[in-house]
Order: sequence, then structure tokens, then C-alpha cells
Amino acid sequence: MDAEPQTSWHPDRSWADPLISVLALLALLASAYTLWARQLSAKRPSERAGLPARLMEVALAGPKLLTGQPAPATQWAKAEQQLKEPWDQALLAVLKAELNGPKPQKPAATPPGAPGERLLQVWLAAYGEGPLPDQAARAEIHRRLGGGFAADLLEARLRDREGSGEALRAKAGNAFRIRVVGLGLLSGAVLALAAGGLAVGVYLLATRRKAPPRSLPAWSMSGRAAAVVLLAWFLAFFLSGNLAALLLSPWPSLRWVALPAGYLMQAAFGISLICKAEGISFRALWRRLNPGQPGPDLAWGAAFLALAVFLVILVALLASPILKPNQSAQRDLQEMLRGISGLGPTLALFFTVAGLAPVFEELLCRGFLLPILARKQGMVLALLLSALLFGAMHLQPAGLPTLCTLGLALGLAMRQTGSLRTPILLHACWNGSLFLLMRAFA
Repeated sequence: MDAEPQTSWHPDRSWADPLISVLALLALLASAYTLWARQLSAKRPSERAGLPARLMEVALAGPKLLTGQPAPATQWAKAEQQLKEPWDQALLAVLKAELNGPKPQKPAATPPGAPGERLLQVWLAAYGEGPLPDQAARAEIHRRLGGGFAADLLEARLRDREGSGEALRAKAGNAFRIRVVGLGLLSGAVLALAAGGLAVGVYLLATRRKAPPRSLPAWSMSGRAAAVVLLAWFLAFFLSGNLAALLLSPWPSLRWVALPAGYLMQAAFGISLICKAEGISFRALWRRLNPGQPGPDLAWGAAFLALAVFLVILVALLASPILKPNQSAQRDLQEMLRGISGLGPTLALFFTVAGLAPVFEELLCRGFLLPILARKQGMVLALLLSALLFGAMHLQPAGLPTLCTLGLALGLAMRQTGSLRTPILLHACWNGSLFLLMRAFA
């Protein structure tokens, strides 16, 4: 119980209901605009090979390098079906030329503009009789192909004409084998986590009627106050990001700062709004959301991370026959990671994605929204609604099944321990792992 007197907000319905309607309408308009802008961005061809192509590179070239046997034809057909971006197809064409036979065929779709012309120049020099391009053109094509195995093989072809291709080819093969082994170990760890997650799920089902040791945090503000807080934060989420991007527009090299700056603004606004509406300080808010000792809560965090991995894999397998291959849900972040260099910007983005975002999103969705819903709708419906809202607020249609499933696991973690430490740890591990994976292939 808080020692501070409760002076929570209970707005009068005569003006609160119209305000909620206006805020809801503005939130819908902001969501529609953001989705429209992201669809326009998704239609623009990527300037480099993306993460799906780089992962497919491992699947296609790994069998040949590790066992001497080529990848099955079904795997190549799957790659051709899924990789639609011009630079992804260029990477696939290089792999085909190097691994599948003596008659290389040009990429099915040439990237637009001058970069596409330079790609054809490099291709003809490597697999035809064209003149060798200059080093600047070669370096650009190497970068646009992702700087990985396929890019190294194409450069080695060019160096064959200069008498020095084998050294690069051997170096690329060794680096690729290390990467394949690393991804194999990562896959093994993911499968082990999934197996543990199945056990956690069975335990939760078996003990579902047992009351958790701690109840969810209690909020004394009215439902109308909670609706105003949530909708106002949602609008601040859009405005802060756009404002940060606008303020930094004169300095393109600082574009990456917009993400941490926008998140700091909206987190400060959202937390202040919750504290003001509930009539408590931030310290009292944090004590309310994180009762007891951290040890058991963090141990449960590891268990629910395993459960999240199992559920996401299960949902992905069930949804794969229905959902068509689409743009990566994290394309914006991938593009940003490709455009930065240096330890400072990388750490700042990592802190934002794996630190600030999990803390604030869990405070809002599991510490605030879930208990508010549970007091009126019941725990089961509250878990489902909070998971759906968590997935929807990211405005990533391609990632909605994964995000909603992750939101359900996060809600179950909060329900089990009554402490925000558990879902924060799970969310931070999830975001941090995805960030490191994207950074490794950026």
C-alpha cells in the first residue's frame, strides 16, 4: 500500500466523454497516416540487400560449404519466391552463379538508377567480357550486396582477372563457416528455449486455478481517466517521433538520434501523465509496480522468455500457410542500423531498443493497461485485449501475429509475479537479441 494519500483523477463524464471521442479520432487518424507512410516507404526499393536475403544466403550456401552438397532445389525456389527486392535478387543471382553451375544469369530485376548500372558493369566484368570497373564502383556494389559471402565471391571473381581472387575466396569461406556455426549454435539455443517454454506452458496450465503470490497493481483513477491517459500517450508517441525527426532534419548524419530522442520525450510525457492522474510520485509508482525482492521475479523472466520463444515459433508455423511473405516488420530499424557507424550511436540505439523501450512499454501495457482492463473485464479477456493492443500499437501489420503473441507472454509474466521486473526482463532480452541479430547482418 502506498503511504501517500490518494488524489487520483475522476473526470466528469460531461466533458471527459467528448474529450475521449476527440482523442480516439485523432489517434485513428494518426494511425492511418503512419500506416500509409509506411506503405509508401515499403514500396520504395531498398538500397541494399536486407536481413531476409542475408539469412537466406546462409541457408543456400551453408550446405555446399559444410558438406559439399548443394542446397535442395526447393530451397532455391523458396528464395526466389520470397526475395522480391532488386538487391536481394542480385545477391541471389550471385549465389546461383557461384554455387549452381557454369552459366551465370543476370539478376531477374536490376536495381534502379546508377547503382543498377554499376551492378551490371560489375556483373559483366565478373562473368562476361566486360572491362574491369574502378575500385569505387566495386566497393559500392560490395556494400549494397551486404558485404557478406556473396559480395566477397563476386569481388573474388573480379580479382581472378587480376590474379588474386583465391585469397579472398578462402577468407570469405572461413568467415562464412564461422557465421554458420554461430547461427547453428543460436538455433540450438532457440530450440532449447522453446522446449523449456513448452514445459513452462504445461506448468501454467496445470496451475491455472492457483492464485498467484501477488496481485496486479491497483489503480484508483477512473476508467475515463485511464482512457484519456492512454489516448494522450498514443498521440504523444506519434508527435514526439515526428518532432525529433523534424528538429534533426538539417543534420542527416544525426538521423539516428531521432529514435532515442523521440522515445525519451514520449516516455517522460507518458510517465508524468500516469503519475499526475494517479496522484503519486514516480518513486511511489515504481514501488507499486515492483514489490518484493527481485530474485524470483528475474528467474520467472527467464522462464517466460522460453515460453515466448515457444509460442512465437508455434504461431509462426500455424500462420505460415496463411500469411504471404512480406516486408520485414523491422525494415525501418534495419535501414537505420545500416546508416550508422561507431560505438556511440550503436550503444545509444541499443539502449533505446533494449532498455528504454521495454521499461516504458511494460509500465504502460502491463503495469497500467492490464490491471485497468482486469478490474472490469476479468483476467482472461484483459490478457487477450492487452496483447492485441500491444501488437496493434506498433503499427506493423506484417509483425502483428508475433507482436500479439509476445504481448500475451508478457501479460502472463505480469500476472504470474505481480511485478513489472519480469516482463521488463523478457521484453529487454527479446528486443536486445533482435537488435544484435540485425546489427550483425547490417
